[in-house]
Amino acid sequence: MDLKIALAPALALSVFALAACGGGNDASSDAPTAEAAASEASAPTAEAAAEPAAPAQPERLSAPEGSLAASEMVIGSPDAPLTVTEFASVTCPGCAAFHKSAFPAIKEQLIDTGEVRFVYKEFPTPPLKYAQAGFILARCAATESGPEAYFAMVDALYKTQSTWVYGDDSAGALRNIAAQAGIAGDDFDACFRRDDIRSVIIESIEQGRELNLTGTPSFIIDGAPITLRGTPEDIVAILKEEVAKRR
Repeated sequence: MDLKIALAPALALSVFALAACGGGNDASSDAPTAEAAASEASAPTAEAAAEPAAPAQPERLSAPEGSLAASEMVIGSPDAPLTVTEFASVTCPGCAAFHKSAFPAIKEQLIDTGEVRFVYKEFPTPPLKYAQAGFILARCAATESGPEAYFAMVDALYKTQSTWVYGDDSAGALRNIAAQAGIAGDDFDACFRRDDIRSVIIESIEQGRELNLTGTPSFIIDGAPITLRGTPEDIVAILKEEVAKRR
């Protein structure tokens, strides 16, 4: 199945909040501003990203028995004193910068030590058709292994973002990334027909809208936004202060 055709019935673009990548609580001082992201020629508008509906829509699929694809994508101890929720997009350069630089330090010093529980929420940004596809495949990868497989796929998408989002063969690159996670052929096509995946991504977007988020990455603590900006050390220090408040 062609990737563009697969996406058409999978998610309605009208439900997507068009977050301005890097326009919210930037995790890095190097993250692009909302104005810069909006001016990028490689980031089309919603109208440009929208694909015409396929003439024949494939049959929707229910979740396999025992699927973890629609579960909360969270890592860290459930007893951690602090829960940090990130709303992000796999097509956002600022989000990729955060996950390449700051997130490893957060994981080592706060998540692995039981101080922070980290929740990841989908909030797609342009080019929307690829943000949609990346998140669908990450959720699909989590079907049997849950958050571990999801975060591994998201990490792979961030590390190869320049290739699969802005390369000459984006669809082919995305298929190759999915294949490395064991999603290929009919399994790849089936991911885009999963109702459970579609519903949970829409729910995540609606939650971001309710919080009035305007950019990615955005971070939420106790229902309120928090600014995480600076070096990895700066960001870890900010979160350690938040942990200390809850001790």
